[in-house]
Amino acid sequence: MRILMIGSALTVNGGIQRYIQNLLGSMDLARYTVDLLATHAPEGVPSGEDALRAAGVRRIYWMPGDDKQRLFFYPGFFRQHKDYDIIHFHTTSKVNALACGVIRHACPGAKLIVHSHIVYPPMTLSWQIAHRFYQRWADYFLGCSVAAGRFVFGDHIDEKPNFAVACNAVDKGRFHPDAAARADIRARYGVADTDRLAGFVGRYNHQKNLLYLLDIFAATHAADPAWKLMLVGGGEDKPAVDGKISTLGLGEAVIQTGVQDNVPAYMNAFDLFLLPSEFEGSPVTLVEAQGCGVPCLASTNVPADGSVTGLVEFLPLSAPFARWADTARRIADCGVHQSRWDRLEAAGYELGTAARRMEALYDALVPAAAPRKEAAP
Repeated sequence: MRILMIGSALTVNGGIQRYIQNLLGSMDLARYTVDLLATHAPEGVPSGEDALRAAGVRRIYWMPGDDKQRLFFYPGFFRQHKDYDIIHFHTTSKVNALACGVIRHACPGAKLIVHSHIVYPPMTLSWQIAHRFYQRWADYFLGCSVAAGRFVFGDHIDEKPNFAVACNAVDKGRFHPDAAARADIRARYGVADTDRLAGFVGRYNHQKNLLYLLDIFAATHAADPAWKLMLVGGGEDKPAVDGKISTLGLGEAVIQTGVQDNVPAYMNAFDLFLLPSEFEGSPVTLVEAQGCGVPCLASTNVPADGSVTGLVEFLPLSAPFARWADTARRIADCGVHQSRWDRLEAAGYELGTAARRMEALYDALVPAAAPRKEAAP
């Protein structure tokens, strides 16, 4: 079966890229040939291209970075690459509803899956119009959470038989409590056993709300100087983050590691994972942190679907920083973390289970995919 996945920018810490990489690493790629259509990582941001190729992506095709420019790109691309059984379109955009119409016209024989990865309030008239276009042209709908599905495809999409939640599952063989990794990372960065370490993993951008996170940490550190903060990642907001750290006088308390491949080791080093996002669909990092047994403090803009272990607390961004600081101190777990994988597996967040469910969906949509002529590279 030939599958084309349409993603976004190939950044190492991009949520959609992490999802695709995780999924392909557990799929039976002897049965499925997967290509990817994506945009290059922004200048200065590490690319996830090599990791995706290693996970099993056969070919990567490149498209423009701007949503509207892509509307003019798609017709020519799909005239040349129409021999797919399934097109799996990962979306965070209302413009992509129009793109679905272009794809449906160019590839009438392909089954079109649209997969929502975002909740980005407020709901607007343009989003409501996008709902109609998505529902007109797609064959199947997926959401990383029910909230993400409703926001991108319509309030009642979860009542339809052609909708399902596709959990942002992670590999329990990698993301689990690890005392040795915890000790190694903390020693490497000079974090003592008596220190409390808050952490963040992800892209430095508006969505992740890192400037607000630094205000939370400043209040926490002021109440207890034993707190340190570790930021794992990078992105376009790096200069603003550097400036904020300087303005708040936190230079000695904040550790910036840059983008790292061994995320589970860093997660294990944390006593608390912070995610005060402006908007989310269902963040992979929240599941990864829970897999490592790390308590999490997130904004109420993060859908609660992924909170299945009792490790996650939520606060509104309107809450005083002092309340965030008090909650952080109360829920932080200093020492070796305990596994919560029994609950994560029961809720469908184990990667092997998620991969089998996706394979079952592909097989149901294309029950006997006829061999197709290989498309030209």
